[in-house]
Amino acid sequence: MKTYDFHDHLRLFLSEYLPHRRNFSDQTIRAYKQTFRLMKKYFEEEKEISFSDLDFKIVTKENIYGFLLFLKDVKKCSANTLNLRLSAIKSFFRFCGEEDIEYYSCYLKIKSIHQFKGAKKNCVEYLSPEQIKLIFTIPDTGLRLERRNQFLMIFLYETGMRLSEIVNIRLSDIIRKEDGITIRIKGKGSKIRYVPLLEDCVRHLNAYISAFHPNSDCDEYLFYTIHNTEKTKMSSGTVDAFLKRYAKTAHEKDESFPLNLHAHMFRHSVAMSMYKNEIPISYIKDFLGHADLSTTSIYSYADNETIRKALESVQDEIPSSVPKNKKWKGKEEELAKYCCID
Repeated sequence: MKTYDFHDHLRLFLSEYLPHRRNFSDQTIRAYKQTFRLMKKYFEEEKEISFSDLDFKIVTKENIYGFLLFLKDVKKCSANTLNLRLSAIKSFFRFCGEEDIEYYSCYLKIKSIHQFKGAKKNCVEYLSPEQIKLIFTIPDTGLRLERRNQFLMIFLYETGMRLSEIVNIRLSDIIRKEDGITIRIKGKGSKIRYVPLLEDCVRHLNAYISAFHPNSDCDEYLFYTIHNTEKTKMSSGTVDAFLKRYAKTAHEKDESFPLNLHAHMFRHSVAMSMYKNEIPISYIKDFLGHADLSTTSIYSYADNETIRKALESVQDEIPSSVPKNKKWKGKEEELAKYCCID
């Protein structure tokens, strides 16, 4: 396979095929040219591969998808723009396959890339590890109730409890043994599950109990509010209120932080973290107290990070030694003009 075939085909595609065979408008042709200018810049700046070194061994389905994700995540292009770029690339590869049967298999691979859907949310809302760290720093721990709120968020994340479960935890549900502490959780359908606490969480728990339950009865709720001098179970509304307040502050520090923070997002976050760390989905099911594995499967969708890791692992990688196109080496501007994308 000749290394300069890619550039010759690109020139013919933009200067002959689109305007004369397909009678595309000048506006459409300009949009197509812009796609390949962006691709050229992507390979040069993100992949450190010069335009003269591009060929069909490098411009693969995997690298095209990487280019599109770059436009989506870094350049923040809309779904419509991404689909326009993808359409131009597919059209080019179809042309190459029609001109030379040797490249038809390349076209079939590129053709299999699906269009991007507009404004699609993740299957579940969750916080990244960096966002989890950020939200834990928001409460002013110099204040008594703020320390309580911080620990409640930590406890939500470490145990994966639902809000209804955590406000119902009593001191008697904290089971202390020589090998550590386990929390007894009464879930949906009165189903009981047990979750062990890690060392850091145990320290937070002990500090919280010392401050908020120095002489409490074992039947008292772990988290409570004071009404008429009486300790009462903390309401879900109280938790929702301070989470929204903290989310607003976190959003000011990190614009990607969701303003609609809610307690269940901590549950989603720890489950997603476990899944990404390759914990078996069946273990996550038991940890969360799901009755059916299909419920837990919502964490197994492929987000952009997962897709990138998958792309990095494919066998069709950029060769460690890129073939050199001596004809155009050092003449990048001339080559871009030759290909009609200057």
